Amino acid sequence: MMNMKSKWEKNLIIVMFIGLVVGSWGMYQRLAYGHLPMNYGSFVPWGLWVAFDLYFLGLTAGAFLITILTYVFRIKLLSNLGPLAVFTVLVTLMCEVIIISLDLGHPLRVYRFLISPNIGSMLFWLVVFIISMWIIYVPWLYFLIREQLIAWGNDATRAGHQVYRFLALGKTTYTPEDQRRDSRRSRFLSFISLPIGLIFFGAHGAIFAILHNRPIWNSAMLPLIFIMAAMLSGGALITFLAYLYQPSDELIQPLGRVILLILLAFLFLEALQLFVGYQSKITGIVTSLDLITVGPYWWVFWIVHVLIGSLVPAYLLIRYPENSKLVATACFIIMVTFLSVRLNYLIPDMAVYKLEGLQNTFYHQRLRTEYAPNLNEWLVSVWVISLGLLTFLLGTRWLPVIQAGKGEEGHV
Repeated sequence: MMNMKSKWEKNLIIVMFIGLVVGSWGMYQRLAYGHLPMNYGSFVPWGLWVAFDLYFLGLTAGAFLITILTYVFRIKLLSNLGPLAVFTVLVTLMCEVIIISLDLGHPLRVYRFLISPNIGSMLFWLVVFIISMWIIYVPWLYFLIREQLIAWGNDATRAGHQVYRFLALGKTTYTPEDQRRDSRRSRFLSFISLPIGLIFFGAHGAIFAILHNRPIWNSAMLPLIFIMAAMLSGGALITFLAYLYQPSDELIQPLGRVILLILLAFLFLEALQLFVGYQSKITGIVTSLDLITVGPYWWVFWIVHVLIGSLVPAYLLIRYPENSKLVATACFIIMVTFLSVRLNYLIPDMAVYKLEGLQNTFYHQRLRTEYAPNLNEWLVSVWVISLGLLTFLLGTRWLPVIQAGKGEEGHV
């Protein structure tokens, strides 16, 4: 079983290196020519990359939730996933930062947010809380894996043991007092991360909800939908990773039941949003909803999201709740199809002209609402996804995030 898993990981690492090479063309186009080679424009300024930003946000939220349940609420059932969840937060956060930086403008000018801040801007606070998450989670991961780093550094037969000795800051012993100290530090950081993380995730929803000329977004329900969406996609990710790295029926099956409840709650909120939107009979809302349900990309909603991404996983979770493999399969399906949800919430509300006749005033590709990601946008996305998966796979091989989790019961 382990040999098959190792072979599978090696093959996936090779695929990710190929993805980096292939995606490099899109990255070159973006860095050399800015936004010109992309398909988004003035009326649809947020495209595929913002959808991926929201997608990575959801994955981050799921891992964040596990860290909070493990280290704040001390749920021992999840203790083995603690270090892996903290590492996952950092990887998905890295992907999120990279892809949204490429979308917003010049990535190297991000420092201007801090030296000339506009405290009334939601984007400024978003940058602040992204940095805060990094400041919290990097040392947190270090404290969780320090014992294993010291052990690996002392193992002269292990490849790269000198690197682990360096990462352990030259320390060769790990006493019970060190363990208690690291446990206290970890718990302290977990308490700090709770309000910071909640504000960070809520701020994403607020950025959309405060836009008055976007009728679907401008709703008090949107932040709640964002939170539920993040819990669903992120929870599915963690359940799938738990099956891969910490397979245990006692862990996977309860997580599967939780994912089922979140999935049903999310579908209820979606149905409620559609019902209220159509009943409002407001032209802008109805037109945007029509683009989702009966527009040119109706199949993204009905086939990819509703059928494949919701009904199939729901069936597996209801019909086979005791089968950990099928539970993990259902979570994998939810995770990989969830980009369709992000696209459906993002694009249609921008694809409606806000003034009648505006489409006839000027005609230019950048002044149209018909948007579909072009090859360059997909290549950049492939590059970021490949980088994230490669970082995760190599991190789980070269850092003791899995091994550290096996002794976490005493720290929780």
